[in-house]
Amino acid sequence: MSAVAERPAPLARLAAAVTALGGGSRARARRADALARLLTLGLPTPRDGAWKYTNLRLLERRDLAPAPPRPIDAQLLALLPSRPGATLVFVDGRYHAALGSGALPAGVTFTPLATLLDQTATPALDARLGASDHLDDRIRLLNTALAADGGELSVAAGIAVEADVHVVHIASGAGAYPRLLVTLAAGSTLRLVEYHLTAGDPDSVAAPVTDIDLAAAAHLEHYSVGLTGIRSIELEDVTVTLARDAGYRHCHIANGAQLARLDLRVRLAGEGSSTALAGLFLADRARQLDVRTLVEHLVPRTTSEQLYRGVATERGRGSYDGKVVVHAGALKSDSRQSSRNLLLSKEAAIDTRPQLEINADDVKCSHGATTGTLDEQMLFYLLARGLERDTARALLTYAFAADVLARIALPELRRYTEERVLGSLPAAALIREFVR
Repeated sequence: MSAVAERPAPLARLAAAVTALGGGSRARARRADALARLLTLGLPTPRDGAWKYTNLRLLERRDLAPAPPRPIDAQLLALLPSRPGATLVFVDGRYHAALGSGALPAGVTFTPLATLLDQTATPALDARLGASDHLDDRIRLLNTALAADGGELSVAAGIAVEADVHVVHIASGAGAYPRLLVTLAAGSTLRLVEYHLTAGDPDSVAAPVTDIDLAAAAHLEHYSVGLTGIRSIELEDVTVTLARDAGYRHCHIANGAQLARLDLRVRLAGEGSSTALAGLFLADRARQLDVRTLVEHLVPRTTSEQLYRGVATERGRGSYDGKVVVHAGALKSDSRQSSRNLLLSKEAAIDTRPQLEINADDVKCSHGATTGTLDEQMLFYLLARGLERDTARALLTYAFAADVLARIALPELRRYTEERVLGSLPAAALIREFVR
């Protein structure tokens, strides 16, 4: 049966929402085209290969229309870690300059999407803001049809930005569809930290899309932290293209939402380009937390590394679906994948599927995946030294997660994520004595 037959009813009600967003003729045409293609394709189902482990039937009971503008208590931002540097805030997909803080560093500019389109609308920009009709791109189509706002964050050539830039996405209800473009010119560097959270605990749906373009020798260090409420749905889509000698590091922490999924696609399009991807999800209660990566080695002498860890307890579920494609002619590509997963209850489940597609000779590629319970020998070792069973289990779980936490170079963010991990484990206070 085709995906069209599985089309959820909410899609048929989106025409009015798309029309209400207004905008110029280019924007209206782009939204209408995206919605038409999405209505034809339908939302993904587990029968689609890329969505094998993610069931979106929960969306059938949600309002997908963009949430109307509403005020947000700025105290919500105080719950986040210290954010030296500039902070940009989006509420339900709309840019809120008044909630931001700090000035952007020299050489860094942010242009709201509406201004960008009014000033520099071009077919090339329309192409970046659009989405293909490939079956894997249907969440991008949803974002393209319903994005109320967004913007472009740009770094000028040769600028090594020392202050961090933070982007906070807040969902307060219904749909949120921010569209963010990140452009680093040749030889520039930036550290970008994104937070995804909710105001209260609404039945929200967020589908943020980020497109990153790194010119020659540009380097981006990118963190994404999911903190949304237990009734929220978060479908994050990130695509990165790297030119010669560019570098991209990404660290993803998922510890919220009823259903959350990250789609991360990296195109190593210039010789000497490299990427290092890492992530940790902690699925408790009945959360479903999924990660899907696609790394394409398009040219010779490119490097990729992936390290993902998953923890599931109670009735939590998760998945890692990672694919590396070495294209014909991409000689001397070097790729490594590691996916390890930990189950802490009989009802928990994690699926893992690392994949390699190699179409070139003279390459080095490896992958490994494990899913299991805590090491019984290590557990016995700790019990024999007087620790309670719950404490020993929690300590081993924290040590398992530390593989990813150790990759967070920002001290404030690392302490914050460590506290989030500890807060989800029993005997947290005692464990702090071991890890401090």
